[in-house]
Amino acid sequence: MLPSIRVDSWDTWTRVYNDVSVWQGLIDAICAREGIVYRRLDPASANTNAVFLLDREFALKIYSPFWDEFDLERALLQALGAEERIPVTEVVGCGRVADADGVSWNYLITRFCPARPYSELRPDLSGEEAASLAAQLGRTVRALHELDTSRFVSSSTDRTWNKLLSERRRDAVSELVAAGALDRTIAGPLEALLDEAIAVDKPESRVVAHGDLGADHLLCAAAEDGWRIEALIDFGDAKIGVPEYEWMPVWLGFCGLNDQLARAFLEAYDADLLGDREFPGRAVAWTFLHDFGGEELLRLWRERGRTSPIDSIEELQSLLCPPSLFR
Repeated sequence: MLPSIRVDSWDTWTRVYNDVSVWQGLIDAICAREGIVYRRLDPASANTNAVFLLDREFALKIYSPFWDEFDLERALLQALGAEERIPVTEVVGCGRVADADGVSWNYLITRFCPARPYSELRPDLSGEEAASLAAQLGRTVRALHELDTSRFVSSSTDRTWNKLLSERRRDAVSELVAAGALDRTIAGPLEALLDEAIAVDKPESRVVAHGDLGADHLLCAAAEDGWRIEALIDFGDAKIGVPEYEWMPVWLGFCGLNDQLARAFLEAYDADLLGDREFPGRAVAWTFLHDFGGEELLRLWRERGRTSPIDSIEELQSLLCPPSLFR
């Protein structure tokens, strides 16, 4: 029998999103529709959607009701399946299914990739191996940004992007000042930097941005010539936005503030950026304008044991795009 899944708040969602007992009936209905028979069902960890592994052969994502992610992620994964330069998992099913109350849930099923997340591999990789993966990521992101966005742009993607920029411009600086991470004296200059970044954002120059290229979203496998990226996963935070939107999660997540990895990434993505003295300013701006950039900057400030607020844009640039990266 189909369950009744009542989710009326984020707190409720966080309690139920990976609870197999809550979703079992809906999962079975989806699998029946898609012709999938499974024996073992496991929740995936560290996800904000309800993601379950079916016999470690398929990954089923049931989307949270709080974000409008499904249409773009589905369209991207289906299109990227034909792009050799951008490895993704194959889509085998998608649609909407209603629970017992008639509430519809979007779902997406992809083939399970047995490769390991970069986050698991990172402690055991040599510097050369990690730099090789960083270069692979740079080339992959460049290919992603070269896609024709007209295949994916819609009123929904425009609305999502504009809403994000409006909200982050309004809240990003004040939130970090209130948390004690930023000195009030740089609020004005920093907001001016955000205004400058937003002003040069034009629809015709936007790209497909993954939006969350951290260490957990790259699956890697050993090959004869070394480690290689097998798949980029979780396009749930993807945006039709600016290229610099990728930087914060790459620098803080994948690179872990490692200059060598960041340089390998940039050289493969666009070596000209290593001579672009304006890039650090853009990196700061798009960190603040990123959906979870403020949270990541606050986490970084706390992890470094700071007791005083950051009081200059130069210090922000040093944290988020250090001078050591540049020629």
